[in-house]
Amino acid sequence: MEIHTTGTSGVPAERFFLRLKQAGITSIIDTRAHPSSQLAGYAKSESLKYFAKELLGVTYIHEPILCPTSTDLKNYRDGIIDWEIYSHLYKELLASRKAHESIDFSQWGEKPALLCSEESPENCHRRLASQFLKNFLPNVTSVVDL
Repeated sequence: MEIHTTGTSGVPAERFFLRLKQAGITSIIDTRAHPSSQLAGYAKSESLKYFAKELLGVTYIHEPILCPTSTDLKNYRDGIIDWEIYSHLYKELLASRKAHESIDFSQWGEKPALLCSEESPENCHRRLASQFLKNFLPNVTSVVDL
């Protein structure tokens, strides 16, 4: 399995879907805590489910087990905690949830794309989630940030 990661903020819909299509992704795995937020625009969960199927022929899956807690995310975004603390808390959360054992990966296919709202993967939980899964799942060969 080759895990891809991608974000939606600041990315026009055309570029977003073209990236996914060119990468040959097999599913969109939504790791956002609030995928139905009105701020999500074209990436609102209901729209994304439709676009994933119609434009890419892939499955959209919201995976709550990979979502950060709302409190930790808010504290990070508000500057109450820094990236180092936030990433530590998130990794501990994934471990306590046993994400690598609790997810049904059979629907993901060989090239799933972990999705969040951040444009860049550097300080984003999607990168942490992909690395966590790579560490625990022997069939994950690589992680690619789109």
